[in-house]
Amino acid sequence: MNNQRQLTPPARFALLAVLGVVTILSLPKLSKATGAIVKADLAGPWQIALTGNTGCGSSALLFNGALNGAGSGTGTLVGHSTGCADSTSPGQTFTITSLNPNGSGTANLTCGPGCGWNFTIQVAPDRSTFNLVDVGDPLNTPGGMAVHQ
Repeated sequence: MNNQRQLTPPARFALLAVLGVVTILSLPKLSKATGAIVKADLAGPWQIALTGNTGCGSSALLFNGALNGAGSGTGTLVGHSTGCADSTSPGQTFTITSLNPNGSGTANLTCGPGCGWNFTIQVAPDRSTFNLVDVGDPLNTPGGMAVHQ
């Protein structure tokens, strides 16, 4: 003799509904950071990938460094271009020179003695990325993306 109870169809539906609600409520919620974006929000390690025209022609560049709470830091710039030898330049400085509460601003990256780019930047609301482009010099047009590591 089999003494197992079986749920009626309405009871099965109710159980599945309860389990579904519990599952949905237990999922992590994605949130969008709010409030003014400040330089201190960007402290920590960053990787910045850039491509475009530089004094060395068509170039691909990668900067790895860490920003302090004031929005400045040093790191290594690695580059490959059509007009200059491949390079690895430690001790280059990335500085956020201005930052508005909405995340728009300006920044500078050095690339050696007498070399540097001035960027217009836009920080994402969650502060995990920002884009940057040099639009002030027609001979230097690097642009790209920074990712907080």
